[in-house]
Amino acid sequence: MIGRALLVVFALLAALPARAAPSFLPGMDPAPLVAAIAAETPGFAPPAGISGLIVPHHLLAANLIARGFWAASAGHYRRVIVISPDHFRALSTPFGSTRGTLATAFGPVEVDNGAVDALTTDSGLVSKLDSVAGEHGIMAIAPFVRHFFPAAEIVPVLAAIGATPADWARMAALLTPLATPDTLIVQSTDFSHYRPLSEAIARDQESLAAIDAGDPANVPGLDQPQHLDSKAALFIQLTLQRTVYGASAVVLGNGNSADYGGGTGSTTSYVVAAFAHDPRVGLALTYPDQSRTLFAGDVLLGRYFAPLLHSPAAWGAIRDAALAATGGAPLIVNLEGVLLDRPVTGVGADAHVMTSDDAAGLLAALHVTAASLANNHANDLGTEGRAETAAQLTSLGITPLQHGAVVDMGAFRLLPLNFIRGRFTGDAIADPEALDAVCHTDAAPPLVAFVHWGTEYTTVPRASETAIASALARCGVSAIIGAHSHQAAAEIIPLVGGASQMLYSLGNFLFDQSSPRGSGTLAELRVFRHGTVALRLIPVPNLFDVGKAALR
Repeated sequence: MIGRALLVVFALLAALPARAAPSFLPGMDPAPLVAAIAAETPGFAPPAGISGLIVPHHLLAANLIARGFWAASAGHYRRVIVISPDHFRALSTPFGSTRGTLATAFGPVEVDNGAVDALTTDSGLVSKLDSVAGEHGIMAIAPFVRHFFPAAEIVPVLAAIGATPADWARMAALLTPLATPDTLIVQSTDFSHYRPLSEAIARDQESLAAIDAGDPANVPGLDQPQHLDSKAALFIQLTLQRTVYGASAVVLGNGNSADYGGGTGSTTSYVVAAFAHDPRVGLALTYPDQSRTLFAGDVLLGRYFAPLLHSPAAWGAIRDAALAATGGAPLIVNLEGVLLDRPVTGVGADAHVMTSDDAAGLLAALHVTAASLANNHANDLGTEGRAETAAQLTSLGITPLQHGAVVDMGAFRLLPLNFIRGRFTGDAIADPEALDAVCHTDAAPPLVAFVHWGTEYTTVPRASETAIASALARCGVSAIIGAHSHQAAAEIIPLVGGASQMLYSLGNFLFDQSSPRGSGTLAELRVFRHGTVALRLIPVPNLFDVGKAALR
């Protein structure tokens, strides 16, 4: 019933002429909006530290607008900048704004007139409009501003469809002084327009890759409106979040008008995202309509790490620091060695050998659900050692991931691949020149590759890794997540137009190398209802150093 009521509201709103004052917005029955807000009441305490949002402006997806505002609801904002496309071509300049008061179903929202005056001093870039009352990109968002932040003033910004990348950059610079710690930047955009559902899903994946990467330089390559209805708004959002707030995105939802009873032949897509300086803020933002899994790098709970596991103080410090980074989410790791049921003789002190007695407690405490054996140390004791490792993991309730064998992880399929030779590697190594078999893998999308590759102690891929990743992407792999280098990569790289994403290296997780020689990050993978994925980074401290410090 909520969806049907809001569908009617949206249909009326979209049909308005450019400068019509929609009296039904302030006078409309607020019940559908109230119901949408109530339906999205989170089952967690909203975190502080949100500096920006991406939300739809179709009231059909009012629940997703509410989801975004709930995510930011712990903040205290004096100003909310709302950036919308100029749907009805009201502008003669690249951007526009207005002074005064916006009437909403929840009451009036005051405009920050001083901010508007500052923007419109550059009259060749920003024109001053008499009203934005006919622009649903602003007016659909204003009630949520009024409900969640009743004391905040709004700065409405309209972006012309024909504004150029140079205009976008000028506008981002003009908005920078207004992007204060008590300002929330709201990007009011709908995503893929007028495409069949299958194509809309593909375009959404490309848009999500641009959001995940966080680099505004990726925005001009998107199409408008096939990807979204305002590239200007996304460019400005990513610019301000990167340069002013040092923030990155956590995608909170990806839906489509077909989910609300619309047809599948011509659809509109919706993306919800929040931006925060501290990536750990996103750990609290969990929703039942998506899955969330974390990937971590190298794990060796033996050799020089083992003494830390025998100290309650060090063990506890490592556990607590790791859980602070993971938030207790399910974890997939790269197990760099052989896991046995008891110690063995005849191997060197520096061998990559672990025992279940040492490893089991910490792996359980950190919610490790799967461990990759597709690496250059899983075969250090030959095929028998690898078989014993798999048996021990299985006994601990951890899925062993073998080179080249696709595993169904529920929300996604996982393909472990090893490209690094080691002792007794044998056939457990992939040929970078012969990856066509992946194209014929019988695995439902999304397919994620967990790869062991690269050069030790590097943070960026070489041309060879990029070529491997591109080949995997062309075969339908949605995300390529790497390990082996002991150093964490700092960026997510879109591939083949954003159809896939690459993280070169997770670095170390539980491994006996101190900083700065070893570093680590987590990769959070979110999978949404239509199979699109979002990837983001969560830095993790050097847990070997954390444990050693607890021994002192």
